[in-house]
Amino acid sequence: MPANLFKIFQRVIQNRLYEFRLELSRPDAILALSVMGVIAGLLAGATIIALRLLVRQAQLTLFPGQPPEDYEALEPILRLLVPLAGGLLIGILYRATPEANHRVGILHILERLAYHQGRLPWRNALVQFFGGAISLVTGHSVGREGPSAHLGAASSNLPAQALSLPNNSLRILAACGAAAGIAASFNTPLAGAAFAMEVLLMEYTIAGFTPIILATVCATAMTRAMFGSDLAYTVPPLALAHLTELPWILFSGIMLGLLAALFIYLFQFVSAHGKQLPVWLRPLLGGLLVGLCGLVLPEVMGIGDDTVNRILGAKYDLGLLLGILVMKIIASAGGIGLGLPGGVIGPSLFIGAAAGGVFGLLGAMLGFNEPASLGLYAMIGMGAMMAGTLQAPMTGLIAILELTGNPGFILPGMLAVVAATITSGRLDKRESIFMRLLRSLGLDYRHDPISQSLRRTGVAGTMNHKVTVLSRMVSHELVDTTLAQEPAWILIREQDKPDYLLAAIDLVRYHKQNPEQKEYDLLAIPAERLQTSAIDLRATLLEAQQVIQNTGAQALYVVSQSVPGIPRVIGVLTREDIESGYRYS
Repeated sequence: MPANLFKIFQRVIQNRLYEFRLELSRPDAILALSVMGVIAGLLAGATIIALRLLVRQAQLTLFPGQPPEDYEALEPILRLLVPLAGGLLIGILYRATPEANHRVGILHILERLAYHQGRLPWRNALVQFFGGAISLVTGHSVGREGPSAHLGAASSNLPAQALSLPNNSLRILAACGAAAGIAASFNTPLAGAAFAMEVLLMEYTIAGFTPIILATVCATAMTRAMFGSDLAYTVPPLALAHLTELPWILFSGIMLGLLAALFIYLFQFVSAHGKQLPVWLRPLLGGLLVGLCGLVLPEVMGIGDDTVNRILGAKYDLGLLLGILVMKIIASAGGIGLGLPGGVIGPSLFIGAAAGGVFGLLGAMLGFNEPASLGLYAMIGMGAMMAGTLQAPMTGLIAILELTGNPGFILPGMLAVVAATITSGRLDKRESIFMRLLRSLGLDYRHDPISQSLRRTGVAGTMNHKVTVLSRMVSHELVDTTLAQEPAWILIREQDKPDYLLAAIDLVRYHKQNPEQKEYDLLAIPAERLQTSAIDLRATLLEAQQVIQNTGAQALYVVSQSVPGIPRVIGVLTREDIESGYRYS
């Protein structure tokens, strides 16, 4: 009896899960996606808490008696050796793992979204976790958003893969996890959501935005409960003193856009030429480069939140600020370009703050602005540099607002962010740094409206369920039994021969015209038969369209692998179904 109850319970769970998969396949499955968004946020939050605790504990162990990130307090020789040792450890990690597992961070997420239906491998996530932790602990000039986004996406995506959820939902869940990871890392829930929509999905839809918002709320709540809700940067209340400063702010935004384009170019240049070196040597050289920069100016080491706070507080003179700016660009573009597994958004914020501070000081010297507003210009620089690098103006604005909690930044920030985005985009074909790197790998990311719409819908949400499978030769009685079930399509199968689809109405007509015939040859009766190919239940309409284009099939039959090794035909998808899915998604 208990065994029978277990089988009944197992069957009920399987049926519920199947229905849930069908629901997720629809483009408007807001409630189901929202539930998954909450789960994604909780999983991402837990993962980022684990990463932050590991990094903090390692820093306290390695550098006892000093605050984390206070690399300025290290002896000069340690400022060289610590990042060098970190690069060596990462090189050993790369040497011990296959090269395919070394792709990490936001670029890796975009690649998987574009070419692997949003499926993230767990081995790359492990390399990201330990490699990212090493980089953050040893003072490499990287951002924590790269590891946070990747780990957040993987933590929510991997369980979804295990449950065989449809591919259109895997894309949303990867974006949910990435947004939650960034939100949990920076305490910026809205900026995390905007980043996922502008940079990863590159679209705004209610079905996408709702679960992403819920994911960032859940992840941020968890990290605030663990680490508190303090803002990342401490800024006194600042606001635009005079409207006459706007022309100088516009000029600063244009120059920051040029700087963003230069940063992208240097990063891409180092990345392209670094591929010629052995895989273990690249991070070692990256660590050496960071260490040499740290010897000259230790402020450029690490994430640099403490240095950014001092820039916002106008603690540096023009000469030192220019030195910090140049060294940070070299350390970040060179180190990350050589393979250090960290993010580029953190360094772009640092570079933007330093560049904004420079323009604030120059403006004060030229009489364009008040010396007291230097912190405001640093904030403007952060938003403009981030927007220019990512080609994501809303993300840049929202991020700085959440990081500083200073609404006085909004009006001048909007002007500078738009100027930087336009200027950088003019030079870089309006592509983010990640899109540029993706294309340098020979890859592309189709984000035209049709492709985006077809990605949002699974084949299970559009297919015709009324299908039955018959062999080529069938008896009169079997035809009677089959037609009594009122199928719309019949899949004709003959061993070692192609499968064909027959409209059931054609068999009905022939059956009525030949009531005395005892056996039918379904490939010989007068009817149109469609060439067909198989597609998995988890696929999206975009994948279905690509299968039809690649195989020349006129229709697809949908198979479910609910029993391993025994695919079950559960639906039919025609070209017209795909077109209707685009029109109504």
